[in-house]
Amino acid sequence: MTTSIDSSKFRALFQAPPTQPRRSIIRAVDVKKIYRLGTQEVHALRGATLDIYAGEYVSIMGPSGSGKTTLFNIIGGLGKPTAGKVYIDQVDVAQLDHNELAWLRCRKIGYIFQNYNLIQVMTTLENVMLSMNFAGLETDEAREKAIYILKLVGLGHRALHKPAELSGGQQQRCCIARALANSPAIILADEPTANLDLKTGEEMIELLARLKSQLGVTIISATHDLKMLKRSDRILWIEDGRIVKVAHPSEIDFASAEFH
Repeated sequence: MTTSIDSSKFRALFQAPPTQPRRSIIRAVDVKKIYRLGTQEVHALRGATLDIYAGEYVSIMGPSGSGKTTLFNIIGGLGKPTAGKVYIDQVDVAQLDHNELAWLRCRKIGYIFQNYNLIQVMTTLENVMLSMNFAGLETDEAREKAIYILKLVGLGHRALHKPAELSGGQQQRCCIARALANSPAIILADEPTANLDLKTGEEMIELLARLKSQLGVTIISATHDLKMLKRSDRILWIEDGRIVKVAHPSEIDFASAEFH
């Protein structure tokens, strides 16, 4: 694509904010989640409490059935707790109605899905623009901003290609660009390297780390990828619906049996 754009107005949206006192951008207090299957109750979360700070790169890990996905979805505004409180940028999620929650998800949070979830009949550019259109951005401005973001993630030369014409790594870059579409404060990444080969997975991890550093965005990933865990600021372990440990990668023995 040869389109020339004046990116200055968009660059300002993606500049890391000035250093500020540490503040919670996501706070969960004694969060419980119960699913009812007929007459049976399944306790997915049993009182999870955590703070995630603005500009952090946090990874959540836990075995299958531990409540990891439930916690990930609730702190990302994709579900509400049965009990307890969740605050996203100081807003109590439980107090929001359907439209308010949709507004919060659209403008505050970007999502990166394991299986990409790109719309196959749309080009890379159109996939990125779609979120902006939902947020009310005019088409011309959305196109200009989407081109800027695609260049930011190294995909500007594939803007007019459809997902089937992209490699797995390129599709994931498109997902990252889409997640950045509305200049979110938070990016949620669900096993973002799970479907990628080793080299491409490493490229995605480096890209997310660079975006976190450059843009000041908070990144929360659900992952078992050792390379991603090692690049995190903190790692949260969840077992049986409870957060059982929080640690910095430097405090962890990645050679232990737990990681193999």
